[in-house]
Amino acid sequence: MPAFGRSLKEIFFFSLPIIAGQLGQMLFGIGDIVVAGRYSTEVLSALGIATAIFSPFLLVGTGITFAVSPLKARMIAQNRDVGAVPGTTLALGFASGTVLALMVVASGFCVKALGLAPAIEKLVVTYLMICAGSMIPVMIFQVLKENLQAREKTLFANSLILFFNLVNVGANVFFIFTLDWGIAGAAVATTLSRTLMAMILYAHAARELTITRQVSLKMMGHLLKKGLPIGLNGLLIGLIFSLVTVLAGKMSVTASAANNILINISSLTYMVPYALAGAASVKIAGAFGRRDFDQVTSYALATLCLGLMSASAMGFLFYAVPESILSLATTDSRVIRYGVSLLLVGAVYQVPDAVQVTIQGCLRGLEITFRPMVTIFLGIWGVGFPFGCFFAYVKGLEAAGLWMGMAAGLTAVALVNSFLFVRVIMGYRNSSVSEPQPLMSCATQR
Repeated sequence: MPAFGRSLKEIFFFSLPIIAGQLGQMLFGIGDIVVAGRYSTEVLSALGIATAIFSPFLLVGTGITFAVSPLKARMIAQNRDVGAVPGTTLALGFASGTVLALMVVASGFCVKALGLAPAIEKLVVTYLMICAGSMIPVMIFQVLKENLQAREKTLFANSLILFFNLVNVGANVFFIFTLDWGIAGAAVATTLSRTLMAMILYAHAARELTITRQVSLKMMGHLLKKGLPIGLNGLLIGLIFSLVTVLAGKMSVTASAANNILINISSLTYMVPYALAGAASVKIAGAFGRRDFDQVTSYALATLCLGLMSASAMGFLFYAVPESILSLATTDSRVIRYGVSLLLVGAVYQVPDAVQVTIQGCLRGLEITFRPMVTIFLGIWGVGFPFGCFFAYVKGLEAAGLWMGMAAGLTAVALVNSFLFVRVIMGYRNSSVSEPQPLMSCATQR
């Protein structure tokens, strides 16, 4: 089989469990909302606000862990001792989880500044104070998942996520309705589910990995250096979507409703290239560790090809049957009419979004994380947001204009990061260095 075809097959099958796991992570929140919405409108409203406050901390935390699997995959490819990796990453997960949990608690004391209704404010604070404790098991689960992913063992952890969606729904029903704990029940259910997931995955990982108490502070510092930009990257993207949601909400109820539908659908479609990026980071890290730049290039092209295929398929559906897609979420004819033009822009948006996230995964495999974060910041805030405001307010395109701006910004990001990847690979190909770099010198590229 030609090298490209083999790479395409490897990336595709490696990413399938990761895609399922990412979709499962999204369904976790949907399960909470479905159950809470049947309890009371106040709890549903408060849960939405509390989740919006909690999510940025979660994005930063999980982003830090995404540096683990490429580093470990590269070490394995270089035949280096990885005995310290599990212990170091578990220590990092616990420490960063503790810090993030304290930050969530601190955010709970700031909720008053939002000017919410007193009843809603109390519910939001209750959720945050309880759910803050789930940050530590989330981080433990993530670092274990990344350790296993570095060895291309993805099935158990991602299946566990899917299974615990059912557990979480059952726990929500029990704590919210049976015990009548309301939003506190939702927080307890989420925290309990995340804790059990971490415990079960630890028991599984203990059989698959050699977990010792060996901790390398140098490695921990390196993971933070590479992981924090990944987390901030996700935060920057999350913030622009939050801003677009607020701006669309100020336009009209119809614009807000249609925009929310597109955001939720795009979040689902995003999981495919997002998972492909995770698979690519591991495969490319291994090839990079072996100094096999032909294989690095092959994996990158295969990932980009699969990402474009996924984006094109989703974009075609947005273009071909927008009414059918919108009718899954609403029966309001005004929202459907407004949403049709919005989904046409969303169809175009799928392509640059898929390219930029898959290229970031490829760069992550080369342990380049800082510059892609800077590019995201400049692309979406320096290009996308101003263009979006121009199209939305000057040209009168409203929510569709905001999405046009985001598409323009992500196109710029995709082009710049693609050029960076090609330049780095060409530089390594032309370099006289024939041996892999020492672990902690870790690529002069940031």
